[in-house]
Amino acid sequence: MHRPPQWLLKSFSFLLNRKMPFRLLKAYTRWLEWRKPPTDLAQFSYQVTLRSIAKLYGREGKVVWASLFFPSEFIYAFRGLPFYPEIAAGLFAALGFAEIPLHRAEKAWFSQDLCSYHRLGLGASLWRFFPRPSFLLATTSICWGTVSFFQVLEEIFRVPCYILDVPEEYSSEAIRYLAAQLEDLAHTLKEKEGVTFQWEEVFHHAQKALSMVQEIESLRKRKDLLLLPPTKNLDYLPYYYQFMGDEVAVTFFEQLRAFLLSSTQTLPHRLLWLHLKPFYPSPLPSLLEEYGLGVVCEEFTSLFPHELNPLEPFLSLGEKIASLSFHFTHPKARTKRILQWFKEYQAEGAIQFNQWGCRQSQGMNALLRQSLRREGFPILFLDGDHLDRRHNTQEQWRTRLEAFAEILRG
Repeated sequence: MHRPPQWLLKSFSFLLNRKMPFRLLKAYTRWLEWRKPPTDLAQFSYQVTLRSIAKLYGREGKVVWASLFFPSEFIYAFRGLPFYPEIAAGLFAALGFAEIPLHRAEKAWFSQDLCSYHRLGLGASLWRFFPRPSFLLATTSICWGTVSFFQVLEEIFRVPCYILDVPEEYSSEAIRYLAAQLEDLAHTLKEKEGVTFQWEEVFHHAQKALSMVQEIESLRKRKDLLLLPPTKNLDYLPYYYQFMGDEVAVTFFEQLRAFLLSSTQTLPHRLLWLHLKPFYPSPLPSLLEEYGLGVVCEEFTSLFPHELNPLEPFLSLGEKIASLSFHFTHPKARTKRILQWFKEYQAEGAIQFNQWGCRQSQGMNALLRQSLRREGFPILFLDGDHLDRRHNTQEQWRTRLEAFAEILRG
């Protein structure tokens, strides 16, 4: 990609940090909703994205940056505007703009070996491409690189950063420990930011969305239904994370359910997808279809399965954080859950896309392969990067997917 000149990037950054363009964008989104009410998932997501951008960059409330596994329900409870830089990094890649912030981060001496989600987020922050945060929220869940990432963001923006320490275990003691931290955080935000918390409506929306997702997953367990193209559900991550607790997530999952029921095409093989995928345009989905490799379950769209109690909000959210962290990071718990998915979704194999620089997922590869082989399930590890094209080996994908399809046929 040819990099735009510096003056153009600085002009773009200047406009992104002014409210007026986004007031105009808000007026346009209102006109668009009136003129073209969304009739499918693509139109709905497009309008939701525009509306979200207008709110965040127009600073219609406190913009709160959060790491991926910090529950958005906590932010919606005080009418905050959640922004997840790791999700926004995927959108940058999908739009073809990833190289600009990646180059900016590397120019500031952030190594190419650093996870590209964090590298892109840092580069975009240095360019002031993302909406300026009021404060930052993060957890130590999944990836310790996230803590360092948010600490650097704290230095860049000079705003407070609050980090929850997540225990490695999933127990009542761990849940209470997290609940106490969340309660302390709520008190701190009340005193320093002047916010108040209202849980009932937020938890109501989250529960409705969860019920709809559970219905969608029940449908996906049927052999006559398939969500196409393969890995498409990972494009909807904002609804599983950023919008959970907002009414927009409920509406989206209602439409996703209708879309799934209207699907008539299936593929010969049913697979689990572990970790994430390349978010920039790539031949991967079409290659999966070509070899008949359908995806019936994605690891990162697996939600906390229990109801959130507005009478005990901190315990509920503490349990959600502890559960998600444990089932992603503890090898035995992760393997047990994956093996359960094989049975529930009638899957034949699994594919994990190894993110360049991600120690969390790749560190379990040997144990995961051994455990699945012992149960008779093949797994394919594809190497590459979710955002940075330079670390991908697309020419090898076809060869390895073809061989994997042969194993499944055999």
